Amino acid sequence: MNKTQGFAALLALAPAWVHAAGYYLPNQDAFATAKGNAFVATADNPSAVFYNPAGMTQLDSPGFQMGAYSIVLGNEVKMNGERHEARDELQVAPSIFYAAPFNEKISYGFALNSPFGLGTEWGQDTPFRTVVTEARLMYVSGTSAIAYKVTDTLSVGAAFSVNYADLTLEQGIGGPGSYFRYEGNGLGVSGGLSVLWQPAEKHSFGATYTTKSTFNLEGSTTSDLLASDHSAELDFMAPARASIGYSFRPKPGWNFEVNVEWLDWDSLNTLTLESDSIGGSMGVPFEWKSSFIYEAGVSYTTPDGYVFAVGYDFNANSQPDENFTPGVSDANRHWFNLGFGRKGECNDWMVAYQFGYSNRTVDDAANVLANGRYESRHHALVLSWQHRF
Repeated sequence: MNKTQGFAALLALAPAWVHAAGYYLPNQDAFATAKGNAFVATADNPSAVFYNPAGMTQLDSPGFQMGAYSIVLGNEVKMNGERHEARDELQVAPSIFYAAPFNEKISYGFALNSPFGLGTEWGQDTPFRTVVTEARLMYVSGTSAIAYKVTDTLSVGAAFSVNYADLTLEQGIGGPGSYFRYEGNGLGVSGGLSVLWQPAEKHSFGATYTTKSTFNLEGSTTSDLLASDHSAELDFMAPARASIGYSFRPKPGWNFEVNVEWLDWDSLNTLTLESDSIGGSMGVPFEWKSSFIYEAGVSYTTPDGYVFAVGYDFNANSQPDENFTPGVSDANRHWFNLGFGRKGECNDWMVAYQFGYSNRTVDDAANVLANGRYESRHHALVLSWQHRF
C-alpha cells in the first residue's frame, strides 16, 4: 500500500462514530435526555444555552448547572459466520452551564460542553482491519448566549460558539499489527438563533437553528511501515442543525413534548487532505445525506418536587449503504429513556438512563470488506445538578 492509498483508506472513515445522527451528542441535560431530548419548547434551566437560548428568559434567578453524559458502547458485527466486537469502554462527555437574568427583558448564559464526539475501537483482529481499527473525536464547545423577551409570550435568543476538535483515525496496513494513524486538531466557530413562543399557559413552541462549524485540522501521521509526516492538514466539519418542538401542559406538573431535529449531513461531500506525503492535496468523497431525529417525552413533577420522566427518540441513518464503513457503524437507531430527580429550594438533581439499539445488514458497500450484519446495544447514564443563586 502506498502513502496515498493509506491516507485515502483511512480518511474514508471520518467523520464516523456510534450514533445514527453521525457524531452528534444531543444528550446535554439529564431531564432533557429522560424526555428523549424533547426539550426545545421547554428549555427552562441553564442548559437552555444549548437547547434553546430563548428559554433563558424564563429564569427568575441565576443558575449554575454541571453534569456528565457517560456511555458504554456495544458494537458488534457478524461476517462470514464469525462475530467481532468493538472494545467495551466507558466514555464521558461533561458539561457546565450558567444562565441568569440581566433585567426584566434580557438574560444571558455561558456553556462549556461536548455536543459532538466519542469513538470506536475495533482493534487489529477483524476482517476489515485495513479499513479501520480506531476512530475517535474529542470536541469541546465554549458558548455565549443572550435572550430577549419581546413580549410576555415571545422570546428570541442568539448564541456564538468557539469549537475545538481533536480527531484520531487509525487503520491496519500490511501484516498483522501494522498500523497507519492520523491525529489532528483545530478550531472552528458557529452561531445560532432561537425562539420560544408561549401563547397560552398550556402550550409552548420552540425552534432553533445553529450553523455548521468548519475546521482545518493540523496534525501528523505515524506508522510502523510508512514515513511520518508532521505537517498534514485535513478539512473537517460539524453540521448545521435545526430543531422545532411543541410542549403541552394539561395540568400542573405534567409536560408532554415532541421535537424534530434536522442535521445537514448533505454538506459532508468531499474532505481535502494536504500532505507532503502524497505530494500535495487529495479529495476524499463522503456523500452523506441529511437526517432527522424524532423525539417524544413526558414528565411529571409532584407537588413536593420529585420529578419522573420517560421518552423515546429515533435517530435516522445518515450514511447510504454504498458509503458504509465499520468505522461509522451508522444505522436507524432507537433510544429508550427514563429519569428521576428532585427539585429543591436552591438545588435540583436528575439522573437519566438511556438504552439504544440498532440492527443493520449491509450487502452493497463499495468496500466489500464492510459488508455484514451490524448490531449495537448501548447503555448510557446522564447526571445533572443545578444550583440557583
